[in-house]
Amino acid sequence: MYIYGGQVNAVENTDKFMAFDFNAQEWSNVEPIKQDPTPALDSHSATLWNKSDGKVSMVIVGGFMGGKSGGYSNAVYEYSFDDNEWRALFQKQDVEEEVTNSVVPQGRMGQGAAIKGDSLYMFGGNEGNSKLNDLWRFDLQEKKWTFIKPEGKTVPEVIF
Repeated sequence: MYIYGGQVNAVENTDKFMAFDFNAQEWSNVEPIKQDPTPALDSHSATLWNKSDGKVSMVIVGGFMGGKSGGYSNAVYEYSFDDNEWRALFQKQDVEEEVTNSVVPQGRMGQGAAIKGDSLYMFGGNEGNSKLNDLWRFDLQEKKWTFIKPEGKTVPEVIF
């Protein structure tokens, strides 16, 4: 099992990357060849990407950035198990006021995420007191976001 980041205390996050060995029942630090550009994050989503070439990566999206940078992230990072390095697939960008007209989602934490094929899907989460119920697709090959507008009237309910 691999974990990335987390909250150290009320005002500090970490960028530690750790693995748990189930046989030995112990944790160890993972030291990638290339650690930057990943920021200290908590409340992000981590999913596995089974690529068509048989390689497997861990993809993290969103989260709250602690420390001096602060704020909510809409960034996407990939950790290659084969290469032992992080890659920024999408760096945090500001968005327009009206999210549905934006080409990238607003930063967030606590969102749900899943990967199907070469697409990362991200739903909901929150930014401060704002609860989000939007659905986005990130093409992991093209490195582009697409807003998915639901058809019909049924959408997940967001409760404050």
